Amino acid sequence: MSSGASGGPAARYLYQLNGAIPLSVANAGAGTGIDVTPDSGTNTLTVTAVAADGAIGGSTNCHFFAGPPPTAPDGDLTGDGLPDLTVVGAQAGLPSGLWLARGTADGQVDPDVTNVGGQGTGASSAGSASDWDGTQTITGHFHTGAGFNDVLVYAPTRGTGTILYGTGDGSALSPYSGHEVNVSSLAFTDESGVTGAPGSRATSIASGGELYRTVNDMPRAGLPDLLMIVNGQLWDEPGLMAPGAFLGLDNALPLTSTNPTGSGDWTGWSLTSSLVDGLPALFARNAATGALYYYTPQQLQDLAYGNAVTPLKLADSGYDAAAVPVLQAADLNSDGTPDLRTVSATGVTTAWILDPAAGTLTPRPAQSLNVPGGTA
Repeated sequence: MSSGASGGPAARYLYQLNGAIPLSVANAGAGTGIDVTPDSGTNTLTVTAVAADGAIGGSTNCHFFAGPPPTAPDGDLTGDGLPDLTVVGAQAGLPSGLWLARGTADGQVDPDVTNVGGQGTGASSAGSASDWDGTQTITGHFHTGAGFNDVLVYAPTRGTGTILYGTGDGSALSPYSGHEVNVSSLAFTDESGVTGAPGSRATSIASGGELYRTVNDMPRAGLPDLLMIVNGQLWDEPGLMAPGAFLGLDNALPLTSTNPTGSGDWTGWSLTSSLVDGLPALFARNAATGALYYYTPQQLQDLAYGNAVTPLKLADSGYDAAAVPVLQAADLNSDGTPDLRTVSATGVTTAWILDPAAGTLTPRPAQSLNVPGGTA
């Protein structure tokens, strides 16, 4: 492909993998090269010549096969084996989109964030960063049960969800066909009245890992469950053996209707989880008071078996949603125990290391997130 449509030499090339948004590279002669990360076993790379005057030349397709990538650890979207921080924008001092801060070996992050959600979620045909406004996201192996971590985005006001397949290198997510799958609203909505309030939608979601398969002595598959709060109750909804498929809220496993304090239901609480050997460990916070509690994987299994548990109280206050809109669980020091990242209303993130025996969270130095063009 040495010439553009006008007959002169190609000034640059457009290339796209599996129909994603085209990228551009300048023509450097015989040494022109590109790097792509395959996102499936069978792939198509399309390269198009572009002349200096912008005229589009012919295209060439290259079909190739790629072996499955190694399974990324929980929370790793960039391929370095470390959990990353993802923050939905239009909050925490960040513009609209889905912002990614790469995790570092000391449990902190690279504060220079990138918007991996600029193309939207697929909720609107035009595709816009504002598609993410007001949504909740969780990461996990929702596509195949292995390989790259994907992003499940849920819109509570609509009761709809989408899974955007991970790229494995922290590059932008694509909401277009072949790179995403929609999740049925039945995964998030009580259609039959099983929660006691037909039409109720999930108010908070988190990864349930392989909780359902474990308590039912089923072979593991790597496809995560959904932990959800619906009508003031905590539920575990199993994932099925297909991307974006869940058993449905009507068939979910009830865990408990009693909130972590031991009195009252789960109305006004939010969830974030991290996986330990494929099973969820759960942080639950009261959005109004800022109270924070922790459930071990074993305690969640006990709840699934119908046994009462007493979660670890970490704080009576200090984690309210107004001051700290973002909580994200992750194992930050690789000790097998989930820790916590928070992001304040002004875009300051703090890593908190959990000591379950002492019942404490110890903060690492706070960091201000930097968006392109300035500080969040």
